[in-house]
Amino acid sequence: MDATTAPSEPKTTPAERVAAFTTLIAEHVGETQLSRRPSHAVMRALADAGLLRILAPRSYGGEEADGLTFMELVERVARVDGSAAWTTMTLNEEIEISAAYLPASTMREVCQASPAIIVAGSGATLGRARRVEGGWRLSGRWPFVTGGPVADQIVVGATVEGPRPRALAFALLPAEEVTILDTWDTVGLRGTGSHDVTLEDAFVPDERMGVAATALDTVPDTALFRLPPSLRFPFPKVGVATGIARHALAEFSDLAQGKKPRIGRSLLRDRPDAQLAVARAEALVGSGWAFAAEMVQTVWALAEQGEPIPSDVHARTRLACTHAVAGCVTAVETLCTAAGTTANLVSSPLHRLLADVRAVPQHVMVGSYNDLNAGRVLLGLEADDPLF
Repeated sequence: MDATTAPSEPKTTPAERVAAFTTLIAEHVGETQLSRRPSHAVMRALADAGLLRILAPRSYGGEEADGLTFMELVERVARVDGSAAWTTMTLNEEIEISAAYLPASTMREVCQASPAIIVAGSGATLGRARRVEGGWRLSGRWPFVTGGPVADQIVVGATVEGPRPRALAFALLPAEEVTILDTWDTVGLRGTGSHDVTLEDAFVPDERMGVAATALDTVPDTALFRLPPSLRFPFPKVGVATGIARHALAEFSDLAQGKKPRIGRSLLRDRPDAQLAVARAEALVGSGWAFAAEMVQTVWALAEQGEPIPSDVHARTRLACTHAVAGCVTAVETLCTAAGTTANLVSSPLHRLLADVRAVPQHVMVGSYNDLNAGRVLLGLEADDPLF
């Protein structure tokens, strides 16, 4: 395929294509929980199907998917396994970061040399980059590198040594050049392998480094990259949380058909508290998704037209994503309470779903503090957060 030729449009959506892999994902849930890392078989299958690069520009070999399409893909995976969904989300985001800042010629070459390439990493500019002859020297340590153990390439962010304001640098390296530290030992999203990685005075050739004055100075000119990072990264978390909550609703419904609580003679489904739990959970999940989807479509339409995002729209979008994730947490908590001791049994998926969904709002982009900043902006004040 010529470097400037875009691939033909897929006949089905990413969410529809991932349906072929739900059994495979489900089969590996136990393995990923024990190993604390993603399944290589699962991620390789998704990569081979083009589902780990849907955010990359078409000219780079990606699908240039819109925000709602990406949310729907992640949500569909999360209905099976939250860890697999978080990993699917993050690996797409890391190839997005690579495409945002590295030279276009490099990204076309990387993507077309290996169409099923898996890129993990961190966009946090925690490293230090120093200019040398023919390239750069890079050192640093980056936490939360989801999917690192199954990646082919690792992208990491840094600041360029020198006078302030310091430029930002993003390097893409073969995974074998990066040291992975065994730091990810969690309850929620346990199977993501989100370990720390380190580099010590590694050489990075010029073509594998992208330098930008600010995070807004991206290379491609597509709708996604016209959005600031603070709007590119919150909405996919809604997909993870919603899918987990949908899984919990399905598990609770199945449980309610056959469980007879010890203190009663009727099935769980016949109890008013169970009926209320399902109704409230459904309302929380559905309304949260609707608000987030509406705002994502709104900002995407503006970006496609090349229009700036008004501050109130920015605030509502961040608020919608945070609200949706919080609603999913409450929904799963409500269902687990109504399920009784069953939700505390290792044999029940509910305990894992609760731990997974609670981990989602721990991400900075959808933490509860975003509500405060949205409220400030909607009242005409400045956001008290540099990421907003």
